[in-house]
Amino acid sequence: MKKTKAKGQRGNAALLKLRNRQRDSMLKELTWLIYFMEEWYWQSVEMKNAAQYKDPEYLMARWKKIRNGILGGPGYGDGMLQERLNEKMDNVLKRLKADLPHLKETEYFAFSYFAAGFDNLMVAHLLKLKSSKIASTLRSHIKAEFLLLQSEYKFEYLELLPLQQLPNWQRNAIFA
Repeated sequence: MKKTKAKGQRGNAALLKLRNRQRDSMLKELTWLIYFMEEWYWQSVEMKNAAQYKDPEYLMARWKKIRNGILGGPGYGDGMLQERLNEKMDNVLKRLKADLPHLKETEYFAFSYFAAGFDNLMVAHLLKLKSSKIASTLRSHIKAEFLLLQSEYKFEYLELLPLQQLPNWQRNAIFA
């Protein structure tokens, strides 16, 4: 990208508008991280000597509340992640619920996590599954449900549930 020298506010109006949009976009993308960083700072700096913050159960409850508020989860409901997916993807999760009303809560949240790009290990952790293999099996089960679906959104759902590929070095080792 060509470097642009600042010519004052009026001389670079287009550049300043671009930077403003870029800053707003970054802020939206980093909003979720801010909640975690705020809590980390609060626990490790501001409240590190408070008695309640030495109780692991209390700390875990605080982290769980923040995590569920951001990522949603079974028994908790939608979080910021599901709201963002609906906002950015024309209410894809609302349509999914309407197309598959029998979809279990665990499958619904697994789909939202996979659609956001989380890997099997992270999905297993968030849903309290015993292994990433179980998360992979869950992904396959959801995909099979989508293949049977008679909805105009079927292929959109399938696209949001991509297969996870092995890293290149592992694929090369297998097929060498």
